[in-house]
Amino acid sequence: MPRQQHEARSERPIAEAFAALVAVVARGRWNPEAVLGPPDRPPVGMRYAQQRGSVLRTGRIVECIRPVSITLHETLDDSPCRVELKLRWRLEPIEAGSRLQLTTSYELKGAAPLRRRHWDMRIRAHCGRMIDAWRASLAAAEDASQSPRHDVGSSGQNTGSSSIAVTKQTSVSGNPTFR
Repeated sequence: MPRQQHEARSERPIAEAFAALVAVVARGRWNPEAVLGPPDRPPVGMRYAQQRGSVLRTGRIVECIRPVSITLHETLDDSPCRVELKLRWRLEPIEAGSRLQLTTSYELKGAAPLRRRHWDMRIRAHCGRMIDAWRASLAAAEDASQSPRHDVGSSGQNTGSSSIAVTKQTSVSGNPTFR
């Protein structure tokens, strides 16, 4: 059974890294709002199915230990090819944040062994996109926590800027129109 190892590091604490990981893993697999219970801990045994193009992804959550690991078993059906995947994300605290390890093992069935290189590259690319999305999610959360908030009056609304910019202005009979 072929295996792939992927790793990434973040300066964010492990709890924040795990919340971002669950959000990234859920995207394209299940609807986080449909999960009963805490959104950062999907229930073990939950099944999901997602069709993207000609590939049907079905799977289930095998393990979810907060804030340490998530393990999924998935099947990719792209007739006549079938790929059975085991994806295991593991977070570890390190001196300056957290480290994510993604271990992927897969078995090619049907006509998939005839396209071994194709499937290996697709799985490697998918894992790379997942790691990049995790990093982007953490970066966005960090940017949001560092950006200053401006309160407006007592309405409780926030604005990002206190100035208004006019983008297009045309004049008809001396009266300006804004678009």
